[in-house]
Amino acid sequence: MRRDNRLYELNDDEFERLAVRICTRWLGEGVIPFALGRDGGRDGRFDGTATSFPSATAPISGKIVIQAKHVSAPDKSCSDRDFKRLLDGELAKVKALIDDDLCDHYIVFTNRKLTGGSDAALLKKLRAAGLKSAHIVGIERIDLALEEFPDIRTSLPNARDALPFRFDPLEFVEVIGALHDFTGDNPSQAFDSAQDFDAVKIRDEKNKYNGLSDKYYAEIIVNGSMPHFSRVEDFLKNARNKNFADLYHDAADELKAKILKNRSQFPAFDDVFAFLYEQIQARRSALRGKRRLVSILLHYMYCNCDIGDKSMTIPADTANANA
Repeated sequence: MRRDNRLYELNDDEFERLAVRICTRWLGEGVIPFALGRDGGRDGRFDGTATSFPSATAPISGKIVIQAKHVSAPDKSCSDRDFKRLLDGELAKVKALIDDDLCDHYIVFTNRKLTGGSDAALLKKLRAAGLKSAHIVGIERIDLALEEFPDIRTSLPNARDALPFRFDPLEFVEVIGALHDFTGDNPSQAFDSAQDFDAVKIRDEKNKYNGLSDKYYAEIIVNGSMPHFSRVEDFLKNARNKNFADLYHDAADELKAKILKNRSQFPAFDDVFAFLYEQIQARRSALRGKRRLVSILLHYMYCNCDIGDKSMTIPADTANANA
């Protein structure tokens, strides 16, 4: 069984450093780490004959440009439309590098799944730009490299984490700051939460699926957070807050994927909320006077089905945690 190195937990800089370390083994010690280019993009470079890429018997030689395309979700594929659009957007940059005699070979590192044949059309477009060769290194090949070079694997930032998973709370903190400004010091506007957010259905169905205790739901969410949900909804739907709404959805998508991936590590969903709150409120300086909004926003995400499972697909041991 393939070892899960949880590369989706890395940030972009950490993933770039991982790509550079692997490339020093495949290409040579002359790999130049990622730096900002004239076009505003970041890439790594190597000029010479590779040590063992794509193989030791037929290594590429010349000017090699390395790109890193990281994604925070664990279930993304190179067949996804957004990845295809991402590479299409690189074509003009690749052509410019070729015209300036700065690129003969192009290697893209990504922590997405690379299914058989999914890279053929993408590589064909890149080669058509004038490259001598183009390569996509997906999660499967990266995992093999980490098995081959265990010192690189053990040096991953999350290799020895005691935490169930890592996530970057900065987007969440930014949304909370804007929400605080929008609601003022006392976001007290209340509404009939049971009707507007179908509290009974959530209690009887979603909480059962996710393993959230009745006590936590009734005392903490319904009585504590739901009366403030209308202000959160007003904030997210206000056209002036579109940038913050986009940050909210990005943060929710990342959290949802990581919670589903690591749900079995928490006895109950109550513990998921406790873990998320602890990690986010650790940014004490940025959240001074606003920490009460952390729980409100997390609970809104849950009741609005932005995080948490909506169907009976979680492991039985966690689904029955509160039985």
